[in-house]
Amino acid sequence: MPSRLLNLLPWRRRRMEQDLARELEDHLLRRVAELTGAGLDPALARRQATLELGGVPQTQEEVRDTWTWRRLDQLGRDVRYAGRTLRRMPGFTITAMVSLALGIGATAAIFSLVDQVLLRSLPVRDPGSLVQLAWRGRALGAVWGGADVLSYPTCLDLQAQRRFFEGAFCRYPRTVNLSTGDEHVQARAELVSGSFFPMLEVRPEIGRLIDPSDDREPLAQPVVVLSYPYWKHNLGGATDVVGRTLLVNNYPMTVIGVAPESFRGVDPFDVPALWIPAMMKRVVTPEFDRLLDRRAYWMHVFARLKPGVTAEEADAGLRPWFRSVLEEETRLEGFPSTTAEQRRDFLASTLEVRSAARGRSEVRGAVGRPLGMLMAGAALLLLLATLNVAGLLVARGAARARELTTRLALGASRGRIAGQLLVETSLIALGGGLLGLIAAPAITRALASFHPGETDLSFRLDARILLFALAVCVLATMLAGLAPAFQAGRVPLIASLKDRSRVAGGVTLRRALVIGQMAFTLVLLVGAGLFVQTVRRLSAKGPGFPTSSLVMFRVDPPSLGLSARESEQIMQAVLRRVQSIPGVERAAAANTHILSGGSSSTVFTLALGERVVTDRVLTMRVGPGFFSTLGAELVAGRDFDEREMRQPGEPARLPKAIIVNESFARRYFGSRNPVGSRLGQGNRPDVATNTEIIGVVRDFNRRSLRDDAEQAFVSFWDRNSGDGAFYLRVRGDPAALFASIRAAVREVAPTLPVTELTTVEEQIERSLFSERMLATLSSGFGLVALLLSVVGLYGVMTFIVTRRTQEIGVRLALGATRAGALWLVVRDALVMIVAGAALSLPAVWAVGRLVQAQLFGVPPIHAPTILLAGGVLAVVALGAAMLPAWRAASVSPTEALRFE
Repeated sequence: MPSRLLNLLPWRRRRMEQDLARELEDHLLRRVAELTGAGLDPALARRQATLELGGVPQTQEEVRDTWTWRRLDQLGRDVRYAGRTLRRMPGFTITAMVSLALGIGATAAIFSLVDQVLLRSLPVRDPGSLVQLAWRGRALGAVWGGADVLSYPTCLDLQAQRRFFEGAFCRYPRTVNLSTGDEHVQARAELVSGSFFPMLEVRPEIGRLIDPSDDREPLAQPVVVLSYPYWKHNLGGATDVVGRTLLVNNYPMTVIGVAPESFRGVDPFDVPALWIPAMMKRVVTPEFDRLLDRRAYWMHVFARLKPGVTAEEADAGLRPWFRSVLEEETRLEGFPSTTAEQRRDFLASTLEVRSAARGRSEVRGAVGRPLGMLMAGAALLLLLATLNVAGLLVARGAARARELTTRLALGASRGRIAGQLLVETSLIALGGGLLGLIAAPAITRALASFHPGETDLSFRLDARILLFALAVCVLATMLAGLAPAFQAGRVPLIASLKDRSRVAGGVTLRRALVIGQMAFTLVLLVGAGLFVQTVRRLSAKGPGFPTSSLVMFRVDPPSLGLSARESEQIMQAVLRRVQSIPGVERAAAANTHILSGGSSSTVFTLALGERVVTDRVLTMRVGPGFFSTLGAELVAGRDFDEREMRQPGEPARLPKAIIVNESFARRYFGSRNPVGSRLGQGNRPDVATNTEIIGVVRDFNRRSLRDDAEQAFVSFWDRNSGDGAFYLRVRGDPAALFASIRAAVREVAPTLPVTELTTVEEQIERSLFSERMLATLSSGFGLVALLLSVVGLYGVMTFIVTRRTQEIGVRLALGATRAGALWLVVRDALVMIVAGAALSLPAVWAVGRLVQAQLFGVPPIHAPTILLAGGVLAVVALGAAMLPAWRAASVSPTEALRFE
């Protein structure tokens, strides 16, 4: 079997052909000599010997069949013939390959991201057995770190729960102040349980990894494990790194090892610089040291299922066990006072067990749905490109009609010819696929550039992507090659040999292909129009306050290892110092950045004559002057002032005053003025309503431009004011003050990093990354689709005009006007455009419903957008049709009647 494959090699085949020719010639010469010696004429002897041999070509074919498989040999011949044919048509070949390259490149690039974000499992042992556990029901406690978090004691409980799991582990991502010398920088870190690396079965690159012995006593093991990228890029891959001391939040910790290159944590797109034992939490999160508090929810908890156990079985089986854990918790000292309903809901809570084979990623949630939409758009573009190539091949097939019918007349079967055409299409598709893979990295970089954070999204050419590209090429071959193969199978042999079938050949099929192109193009144009309008309307809406000349930045004094009092003093000193910078008009402090997607929320109990409990309300801690700095108008009451400022060192206190927005006031107070009313944080029956509403602020967006929810604001300086964000309203160019801001902070604390320094306008751009990505890429797809459709329409109209030249000449000779001849051609184009638009309407409706969740301020079925997209398509397509139509109308009747 291997020898037959080797016989396909060109140099080996040439040698075998030469040997065969010499052997046959030697055989003939010997037989001719025998016949001549018997008295036969030499010419007759050669003829007799040839007849006895059965014909030299026939014998050669029989011998070749023994060298390799017949079909494989035919395929090799077809490939060589197709290569020669395509080389003779460079214009056609390049156009077809580039058309497919556009579709295949876009599809492969987006699939590469889809594979990384949505499909690829963690590079650990048996990732399919990994699950994440999340609280489902009413939790009574404080939450840090977003959704799907549990307490560290719950993680320890699950480690000991061996009925369903081999073990459990947990992690908490955090930004820390990291120093390897004099320079302090911000770096991503993860607090992890001692079971983290053992349960994932990760082996170190060098040194050792964190194990249970490092996670037994608070502050007992100040050790870290470095990630491979940080070790390689920031420490130069130093082989003596084990034993070195790093400062984490100004606390010395010892490097014990480096994780392997393939391991990037459980969030592949937020790779930490280092992993730290959970028992070092007080160092990493000095603002909340509630490591062993069951009502402090902050860790993502994972487990590995035992062999044969499914996530559904574990989900159901854990309920009795978890119920007993909750009942035990209600008997612990310090359990909060609750109503009967709250207690019942708490005890009814369960642990949801969900697959974690792909880990947990914030990027996946942020870009997963937009990537799915872009993948669908790329698939449409690929389909349109294949239709365009199919049209080119049909046209080329019509031009080769005599060649194909001559081969039919000489004995070739229609199947053999169709196979030859499919081979030609395969070479075009492979060439287009190769060009597409070359272009794919640039497309991927363009896609990844829309994401505002630092991610590791890039084009990765591996076996999965190559298989996908090969599958796409095969699909393109089938879709593009079936039309010309079908056309070749319908060629009327006798009529073609008499040259009488030229008028109709391939016209109907090409029209059908162009109608399909028009339909798909309109779908992409409408989708692009909806996304572009979404971006435009969100940008026009704005956050509800003037954004120009507004700067914000963050500092984190506790990351320097400072006490709460020292951190608060630095925060107040930084505020005073930046207020004195020339060009700064106003400045204020708050606990977080706005328009960053993150938020905290709480429920309130209102004293309105009866006890009223709100839904969860977005909350933010802001200092005096925050609203005036932002430009958000107070419509009632007053702003925070010195009365709400706790001096550094004073104990933290519950807020004495609160400001609500108009939406909150409208919902819970109706037409009444809420100023002077009282409320309390929480929904327990013993909540004291001692906080006074002192003002109402006009609605503005705090979390995202889409968000118009109820909001409440408490004083930043009441408690936990040791770190946060500053907002500055400036004169002139905000970027010109960035250096002054950094210098001002250095004057207060030389080693304190300034992070997330940006303008609010830049922050808005970041917050719209998903919408802008969809709008930009879908617009690009639409323009490429429009170009392909125009090329296809131009080609078919040129084809039709060429076929109807005699007809048009006769019409002109019999008195038809040139305008009439022009309309005769344009009418064909209009019919195809209208047919394509009508065919696309159901798809347009379906696409609108599919993308509805990503739209803002525009309905999914938006008639103006559909009409505008249809109008653009019609105008551009008619423009492409006018050139061949004008040539047809300008033809001389005499020349047309001579045309052949």
